[in-house]
Amino acid sequence: MENKLSFRSKPVYVCIDKYEKYSFNYQGWTISDNYVLNESCPQYSQYSIIITSPSISVEDELNYYSMQGHKIADIITELIPISGLPSLNSPKFKSFYNNQEFVDNKSAPSRWSSNYATIQSILNREKDNKINLDVTFERFVHPIVLEQYPLHDVKHMLEYYDDVDEPIKFLLFLNNSILSANDINVFMLIGKAIEIINALYPYKKHQKSKDRRIEIYFPELLDVFQDVTIEKLWKWSNDRKEARHYSDKKNDNLPHDSLSDEERRKMYRYSTCLMINVIRSAFELPHLSIAFK
Repeated sequence: MENKLSFRSKPVYVCIDKYEKYSFNYQGWTISDNYVLNESCPQYSQYSIIITSPSISVEDELNYYSMQGHKIADIITELIPISGLPSLNSPKFKSFYNNQEFVDNKSAPSRWSSNYATIQSILNREKDNKINLDVTFERFVHPIVLEQYPLHDVKHMLEYYDDVDEPIKFLLFLNNSILSANDINVFMLIGKAIEIINALYPYKKHQKSKDRRIEIYFPELLDVFQDVTIEKLWKWSNDRKEARHYSDKKNDNLPHDSLSDEERRKMYRYSTCLMINVIRSAFELPHLSIAFK
């Protein structure tokens, strides 16, 4: 039996209408996928990606392939949302997608521990003849439906990853950071991403016309954006205190207004789907039509 090092992504919820198992070779590694159909509730079917090394015969090779495997996995992690799949790193208790937050009393703050479970167990034992329900909140989930298997797009992007310009690689990093964020810093990251997109697709203000960049470059997003433009996203990123600039220098350095709940949802949703299609354009992949429920 050959010794091969493998890494498997945690499963994401996705329904793939026309799934066919697929694999390809990348730098000597085998990249494959696994799809487990949930027949009773297809939108909660699970999909994962596996990367498998060449055969290993000595420990030095194991260490070498471990480092190489980590690098490949890190790149694939950034590419997964661009293929239409959910991010691997979505926060568990926070959803900027819907501007919602859930507090799990059992969980301690990050880098802290708590004796909550111990005290809860003691209190439950003191109750007489009562049934106690232990409810665990898994995470916010936004199931996705794809018509075809996404590993083809991942393969294409891996093969051309070294050829794309640095601004696109930085957008990939920002997109992954935004989808992973669990605090208000997400809007500063979005502001930086919009700054890059604004530079890649400049708005010619001297024409004194409405910003039509979505209509011209990303018409598939018109139904999503509706009356919001890239210029509007840019304005939010500059004129709301959670984003890139805190104060208004024209008004005695007073803080800008906060993003409203509606602006939070729109800024997060529209910016992330715009980033996906900007990046797909750079890889010469067809744009994705994205619908929000």
